[in-house]
Amino acid sequence: MSECVLAVDLGTGGPKVALVEASGHTLAWRSRPVATHFVDSHEGRGAEQDPEEMWRAIVDAAREVLAAVQPGPPIVAVAVTSQYMSTIPVASDGRPTGPCILWMDTRGAAHNLTLLTDDSFMLFLERHGMIPLPSGNDNVAHAYVLQTYHPEAYAAAAALVEPMDYVVARLTGRVCATQSTVFGQLVCDNRRWGATEYDADLVAATGLDPAKLAPLVPLHGVVGEVLAGPAAELGVPAGTPVVPGTIDSITSAVGAGALDPTAASVIVGTTSVMVSHIPDHRGDIGAGILAVPSPVDGMYYVMAENGVGGRSLEFAQRLFGVTTPQEAVGLAAQAPAGSDGVLFLPWLLGSIAPSPNDDVRAGYVGLSLHHDRHHLLRATLEGVALNLAWLLPHVETFVGNGFPFVRFGGGGATSPLWGQILADALDTPVHRLAEPRATNARGAAFLAFADLGHLRLADVPSLLRVEQVHDPDPATRPAMERALARLTALHPALALNA
Repeated sequence: MSECVLAVDLGTGGPKVALVEASGHTLAWRSRPVATHFVDSHEGRGAEQDPEEMWRAIVDAAREVLAAVQPGPPIVAVAVTSQYMSTIPVASDGRPTGPCILWMDTRGAAHNLTLLTDDSFMLFLERHGMIPLPSGNDNVAHAYVLQTYHPEAYAAAAALVEPMDYVVARLTGRVCATQSTVFGQLVCDNRRWGATEYDADLVAATGLDPAKLAPLVPLHGVVGEVLAGPAAELGVPAGTPVVPGTIDSITSAVGAGALDPTAASVIVGTTSVMVSHIPDHRGDIGAGILAVPSPVDGMYYVMAENGVGGRSLEFAQRLFGVTTPQEAVGLAAQAPAGSDGVLFLPWLLGSIAPSPNDDVRAGYVGLSLHHDRHHLLRATLEGVALNLAWLLPHVETFVGNGFPFVRFGGGGATSPLWGQILADALDTPVHRLAEPRATNARGAAFLAFADLGHLRLADVPSLLRVEQVHDPDPATRPAMERALARLTALHPALALNA
């Protein structure tokens, strides 16, 4: 049987664990939910998860995956990717001392604003590429949240790390991070790819305690081996190599073959993101598009987070009493392209790229008495796609060229209807990938196989299988153009402070 990587993809909704071959084929994968706990405070809305629940969910999913493939294949490495700009306080052995403060937590927003001066603004921008986010949705703000709301957990922590680095530490007993995974802490000079030390000026500007920063390791290689205890829990051999953790958006880019400026992919999971890679460090802060050091040699991942994606469909399901995503998509298919004039504006948590605004909110517009949930459900799918269509030319300008087609991965790519809607909205062919829900796990596995010398990342695009090619339907172009024009025009009007 072929060698495999056990890939852990820890998303906001919980982990997916997969056994992935070097060909990119997924032998089996399983998922488990993790609950999010929302906390209201005078400083904003908190969002927390239990790291122990994360670990139990990973263990349960891993054991089920391994049981599903018999005889078990040789496992050459464990690779971990996760959602990011979330913070977990960990002890020196990798165990959590308190809750995970999620990326959507806003309690540190006011604190971040105190860090911004004319001098610090330019320091952050020139050396790192991002400033402390006024929304509070970064690790700098989360350190403040832990200090303020969980002081005992903060005091007991040896380091504050991202979820992927927490899981790596739990597996190996080694607390560490990379230049890429600490992006949200704003403490590395990203003008040099592959940094393994922090920038003292940036650390001082963030106000972070240097003693709470995890030691940095290279972007490539093996960071440790699975210890006997975690190995017994998971069902893998003790001593199995563990490679550096990765940001899930980067592994989605790798898993969808977006490895250089000529290629782009769209990933619709909890959020929507358009991904690519470029060979230099730069950013467009006005459009919310940044370059993040990537494990792809000498390259920077193009961060173009578009906002809520699949979570919009979950919201609509709940709103309209629909049980499953499949039922929702089936109902949406009964409405015509353009949703008979109904438009969904998908800014449920504010907007990100290409027009960042924390105060913008979502809405359904264009409603008449004859509309029903079929129209609104289709409008939900179309609104997410149109938001990406608004982003596309900004990404093309950022990377310096257009894209002949876009690959489509993530849970949203299980839907042929959403694939066609995306092609119509982008006015670009969309290659909907096979096994799309395993896109992140596949990318993490590809990076691990490359670290071990089992494949070249340049060969990844040739390994990808396409479920279906969706060409834009010219008949939908007028409706899509009108809808996109309305979406962009309504954006400023839907800000809470407008």
